[in-house]
Amino acid sequence: MADPLDVACATLARGAAAFAGTSSESRARLARDTARAVAAAADAWIDAAVAIKSRHESGTRPATAAAPHLLAEETATGPMGALRLLLITARALDDVARRGVPRSALAPHVLPTAGPEGAGFVALGLLPEPGLHDAAIMRGVTAVTRCVNPGGIEAFMRSWREEAGERPRAGGVAFVLGAGNVTGLAAADCISQIFEYGRAVLLKLHPLHAPLQPALREALRPLVDAGLLEIVSGGVEMARAGVAAAAVTHVHLTGGRGAFDALVWGADGPLAGGTPVLDKPITCELGNVTPWIVVPGRYTPRQLRFQADTVAASIANNTSFNCIATKCLVTCRSWRQREEFLGLVTARLAGLPARLAWYPGSTAAWEAATGRIAPGDGTLPWVFRAGVDRNHEPHWLTREWFAPIAVEAPLEADGIDAFCGVARNFTRGLPGSLAASITVPESLSAHERQRVDQLIDHLAYGVVAVNVWSAFGYALGSVPWGGYPGGTLADPGSGIGRVHDPLLLPLVHNSVLRGPLESRLTPPWFPWHSQGPRLARGVLAMYAARAGGGSGLWELASMLPAVLGE
Repeated sequence: MADPLDVACATLARGAAAFAGTSSESRARLARDTARAVAAAADAWIDAAVAIKSRHESGTRPATAAAPHLLAEETATGPMGALRLLLITARALDDVARRGVPRSALAPHVLPTAGPEGAGFVALGLLPEPGLHDAAIMRGVTAVTRCVNPGGIEAFMRSWREEAGERPRAGGVAFVLGAGNVTGLAAADCISQIFEYGRAVLLKLHPLHAPLQPALREALRPLVDAGLLEIVSGGVEMARAGVAAAAVTHVHLTGGRGAFDALVWGADGPLAGGTPVLDKPITCELGNVTPWIVVPGRYTPRQLRFQADTVAASIANNTSFNCIATKCLVTCRSWRQREEFLGLVTARLAGLPARLAWYPGSTAAWEAATGRIAPGDGTLPWVFRAGVDRNHEPHWLTREWFAPIAVEAPLEADGIDAFCGVARNFTRGLPGSLAASITVPESLSAHERQRVDQLIDHLAYGVVAVNVWSAFGYALGSVPWGGYPGGTLADPGSGIGRVHDPLLLPLVHNSVLRGPLESRLTPPWFPWHSQGPRLARGVLAMYAARAGGGSGLWELASMLPAVLGE
């Protein structure tokens, strides 16, 4: 009897070969069909995700009802995110069919900022995304992707046309190893591999997400029916079999450095020898000890509170089991408002209920970091430790703690100039290069502003976010997502390659997001927002309406009472 995995891979190889000859128009239709399927399966997806995160890592499940924050988070990071990515992908493919490049109206322009080897950058503003009502939903947020300048705008446009025409037709079969912390990551990785690289996908779900398999299969049914996707679940043996399958031509991993090293180098790791055991190309996203830098200066009480709340929410989201959960708050020790800011962050986290330890290994991680025994009720209390010195307590900053833990590292600096220099050097010593956030005061002189802009330009991260959580870079769907350029098999940093690049941009360097320093409205992703689940459902319904050919305006207007009612 034929091995089921071999049969699945043979189906995928045929599907990839057929897909290579399809037009951009037909690919856009497939993306929209998949968006409609995601909308139809959204309830089942959310229910499965909530059930997964309502069960302790030991396998026991509390009898309590799902908390509102859980419903909001699983809606936003599951089907809502997949819908947005598919809608952007479909529009981009339509544009490629008509004009040769996605979103030609983006008007790329040359920046004076020096890039690698002295080259400048070509910049493209990615927001708002047409038709998705970003002006209302992403109020005040901008996103600019910086690409290495190949010699002017005409040369860049040629590169972009070549990239848009060739990359989505690469062909082959990708073996995707899905992450276990966010249910939407595996789906997004599959969408990216299929539409951005032209590969069929054999997806291995993380063992934690095995209960999600039926809902995810229905959500992505058009891709399954097209012979472009097969979904399996399993552990290490399934991973080995998938990597070894003859039809698999590419491997993509979203996970940790340990999993990457095991795949590429084997049990002995990269230092034992010089030859990888993996003989296939691999791309990956490996996480980050995510910093949030606060530039010293004078902030109003409203600005200080809003930024402190944003930092706290970025720690608390998904129980801090995120590759971009803020893990290190970087401050200036002599900043006059430092103690007040730390007090606001501490108080906000202290006011949140402890969350269940649902991610495998999280209890052991929490205990190893804190040196304490976790509570017997299965929850993990929030830990925010101020005043950490990397030289005396290095364990807080030498690994990405997948636990509700964050620290503050105050740096010695006299003035903005000095702080920008030491902050840049400090972040270069942190593991990872995926994303960073930075809070910048309005009360800066022209010289100080220039110095801070230089810091932002030269932070070595795939996404740098000003006054906003860097996770927005992933949530937007159109921002290329991955580690800072330069990752290798021996030293991958936060990863090799990128996902979430539906605009098929060439020569990507990194992206810079900017958001408001304060807001009178509580952002719906803050876990204490009383209307969070309703608003997440509203955005999901709006995207579903767009996928079905509607305007989404009714769904958008229906959210107004929830926005104003907070």
